[in-house]
Amino acid sequence: MKHVNMNEVLPVLNKYNVSAKTLVDHDNATIKNLFLNKGQAIPDHKVPMDVTFFILEGKGSITIGGETVKVKALDCVLCPPDTFMSVKADDDSTLSFLNIKTPGLKA
Repeated sequence: MKHVNMNEVLPVLNKYNVSAKTLVDHDNATIKNLFLNKGQAIPDHKVPMDVTFFILEGKGSITIGGETVKVKALDCVLCPPDTFMSVKADDDSTLSFLNIKTPGLKA
């Protein structure tokens, strides 16, 4: 068993200058807590695996394959492999979410 408390994981800035905490990283899944400041965005990109977004707090929007949905706490959005996606915090809100990739980045 492995136990992780998100508050005890140190954040690092990812390639999009977004605060990221890696909670799980193995062949089967990579789970990160990403935190966007007010109005901050992750630009359009794609990865070769399923991505699940689970919103922890705040408000924003997620665009997948050209379709945009507004998101808030406890929303869950799924993105299939090799599909362009982007995320943006609303101008008046931060956005904290779990980014779950399956299989993991190490696969």
